[in-house]
Formats: sequence, structure tokens, C-alpha cells
Amino acid sequence: MITPEPIEKYCKDHSTPCNEIFSRLDAETQSFAPKAHHMQVGPLEGAFFRMIIKSMGARRVLEFGTFTGCSSLHFALALPRDGLVTTLDRDSGAVSLAKKYWEEAGVASKVESLVGDGKITGHQIAAEIGEGRRAPYDVAFIDADKASYPEYMELAIRCLRPGGSILVDNVLWSGRVLQPKEASDQVIHAFNQRYSEDRRVESVLLPIRDGIFWFRVENP
Repeated sequence: MITPEPIEKYCKDHSTPCNEIFSRLDAETQSFAPKAHHMQVGPLEGAFFRMIIKSMGARRVLEFGTFTGCSSLHFALALPRDGLVTTLDRDSGAVSLAKKYWEEAGVASKVESLVGDGKITGHQIAAEIGEGRRAPYDVAFIDADKASYPEYMELAIRCLRPGGSILVDNVLWSGRVLQPKEASDQVIHAFNQRYSEDRRVESVLLPIRDGIFWFRVENP
């Protein structure tokens, strides 16, 4: 988290609160994956996503990286009744936990969970869209293995309608992008540099939690 904790708390206290189901999902995720618990989106980030979905009138979301379903749940709750979140992940155990909370929240019918390598599944989805067998998406969210961010980004651009939004998580990498040393630091910094200069998208990098890059697809 980049923002100082007191500021984060102040912002959270002055924002519309999350559904209480997120507290229980957070607790169970901590038990399920104590070393990876931080991978969940936080309440402010989730609220930000819900506002984007509702403000855009979005109906379809493509997500790279399900984990235990916190971000999928935020998207699904914000979508209209006939909305769809297609979420990709290879971890069937984490997805099983996610499904439990989608069911409890009454949004399971809005979630299409595809378990497997997200790059392979993503290419299949892009091909289906190109062939007219699947409708394009309004929003894509990328929060999976960082080394594959460029490939996920290219897939997202292919899968979105013109004017759609791409949200990319962890792009400040705990501040290490300022002086990148480790390989993972270099990967994130290179991604940020590459797509901040990409003329197919308009972008803004926001210091929310660990950094969110928000792109609007201009010229896919």
C-alpha cells in the first residue's frame, strides 16, 4: 500500500461502505492463503471499481486473475442483472472459495469462471470475439502474474470495445518502480513506461493502494 495508513483509513471512513460479505471473504482468504492474503483488492479499490462500472454503464467485464474472487464480486455486484464477469485463473482451489461467495452474494449467474492458463484462455476469448461468437467487453481488469502483464494488456485491448477501460493493479509495486533493482521491479517499470507511451490508449496512473493504471482504449 502506497498511501499512509491514516489517510487510507480516513478515505475509507468517508466512502460508501462495502457489503459486509467482503469482511467474511477477507477473513477466509487469510486462512486459506495467509502468505498471499495481500493479493486481494482493498475496500477503497473495490469501491473505485464499482464506481467505474456504474458510471460507464458497463455490462461485461473481463478479469485476468481471480484469486479468491474479491474483485470479481465487486464487479458482479455493480453490474446490471444481465451483466457478465468472465474471470480467468489457474488456481482451482482459490476459485472454489470464490464461487462460495459469488453464490452467497446472489451473483453466481453473472460470473463465468474459466480455470486454466489465462494467456491460453485469453487468446481463445479474443479469437471468439474476432469471429463474432462472443461480444466484446466494456472493462478489463489485470491482476495476475506480473511478467505476463504485457501479454494480458494486448489481449485486453483486443477484447474490449472502443472506448472501453482497462484497469491494471500493482503498478507502483510498493514504490520500487522509482528505483527498480529486482527483476520484478524492472518488469513493472517497463510495463508502465511502454503503455504510458502507447497511442492506442489514454491513461492515468493513480496511487490507489499499490497503484492502479487506468487506460481508455482509443484506437485498438
